[in-house]
Amino acid sequence: MTPARILIADDDPAGRYLLVSTLTSAGYETYTAEDGAQALAVARGEAPDLIITDILMPQMDGYQLCREWEADPSLAHIPFIFYTANYADEEDERFALSLGADRFLRKPLEPGALLAEVKTLLENHRPSGVLPKPTKPADEARVLREYNARLVSKLERQLEEVQQANDQLVEMMNGTVRAVAKLTEARDPYTSGHQERVADLAAAIARRMGHDHLYCEGIRTAGLVHDIGKIAVPAEILAMPRRLTTEEFALIKVHPGVGHDVLSGIRFPWPVAEWVLQHHERIDGSGYPAGLEGDEIDVGARILAVADVVEAMSSHRPYKTGAGIDAALEEIEQNAGRFYDVGVAAACIALFREDAYSIPAANSGAVYSR
Repeated sequence: MTPARILIADDDPAGRYLLVSTLTSAGYETYTAEDGAQALAVARGEAPDLIITDILMPQMDGYQLCREWEADPSLAHIPFIFYTANYADEEDERFALSLGADRFLRKPLEPGALLAEVKTLLENHRPSGVLPKPTKPADEARVLREYNARLVSKLERQLEEVQQANDQLVEMMNGTVRAVAKLTEARDPYTSGHQERVADLAAAIARRMGHDHLYCEGIRTAGLVHDIGKIAVPAEILAMPRRLTTEEFALIKVHPGVGHDVLSGIRFPWPVAEWVLQHHERIDGSGYPAGLEGDEIDVGARILAVADVVEAMSSHRPYKTGAGIDAALEEIEQNAGRFYDVGVAAACIALFREDAYSIPAANSGAVYSR
């Protein structure tokens, strides 16, 4: 006895593979298509005994495939199964069956249950050349309206799922970044919390400047790791209870470059490595490590620079009490256009004086960001 031939239409390779494996293991022959248009062309050339199709596919989706299938006398007698993702609701099923489908199954279905449905349909399928039982003529306008509504609904749900997945990935990335930041700060108890406070302030400045949520998240991420390059600086230099000598400060100045080297291999959605490399550059070219000037410095790095200075000046050092927020803002105000970007400086000052922003209290104080 010749085994039944089943056509599988699904744009997802993994989905096709699972169906092929399940059906061939049960003795059926299978062949596949990546979308509705391809499935229709293949079936008209070599008709299957049954078709299983997804709904969301390129070129031609499953709904349109079903309409074309049922309108073709050479195919209409062949059992038609929708096998779609488990977010499908009752309205999806009702509409699919109204188009002429024989079954509406939700992924994932236990293999035994799927094979039972296939067996039942193959044993009770309509003879070749016999059309389905008569139905009332379809109101084409109504069908198209509902067709569009069903597709829009499914696309909206799919976008929601993608957004949720993206949010989870961002949260995982942020958790990893925070862990790395804590490892860096663990080498110097005086800087505990410095990077996180800089991250919060930098993101707030970016928001005040009108940057969108995604950009602000990038700034926050860069703030959390802006001092990661200090892992290459001897711990005794970081915790030195006095001002550094020229030679000691030269060791500190390597940290932006080291940070860039560490982060450049990570595929962030933002230029985090470049921002970290440039966060000690100054508008007049007096910064380090490259002595960049003005527009040579990325805006993200200019935001980090101001946030870094404000947080560091307002916090305590091992050898000196913090100057306080008023002194930090005065420093930014007086040197806007010289050391600091004018727009960033204005946004930072407005953030504290107009929006009543405050830097969270440090656990043990932060070392001045050298």
